[in-house]
Amino acid sequence: MTRSALFSLLLLGLLCGTGAEARSLNELRTQLQATLQRSLGRSMLGGALPHVDLGSGAVTRYYPTENHEIILRLGEIYVMCATLVTEDGREAPVDYYIAEIDGRFGVIRMEIDNRAPLHALMNAGRATRLE
Repeated sequence: MTRSALFSLLLLGLLCGTGAEARSLNELRTQLQATLQRSLGRSMLGGALPHVDLGSGAVTRYYPTENHEIILRLGEIYVMCATLVTEDGREAPVDYYIAEIDGRFGVIRMEIDNRAPLHALMNAGRATRLE
């Protein structure tokens, strides 16, 4: 009887630990999504996200269409990806780099249609999937 009670307590402890970790990951995902939405809300003008090409000086208006589910972790930085679309229907990937400072999350960098830096970080094993 004592053996079975100890086994049950051990099993219960393992199950509770797994639930807490999953809840924590879900909470983190929710906070990151909310941060991204707030950042987009502040950056959008007239329903679009204006972006200046520093090489040509051209301004392109992007419209958010789809957030991707995958979140990457780069040390203390999180990377969330989405798809934007231009007025003429051209799709462009966007990567949002998000940091947490003093318990608050914020977007610290945004790369539109420039996946090479993120792919290099992934290939080097520095950016990994948050799981």
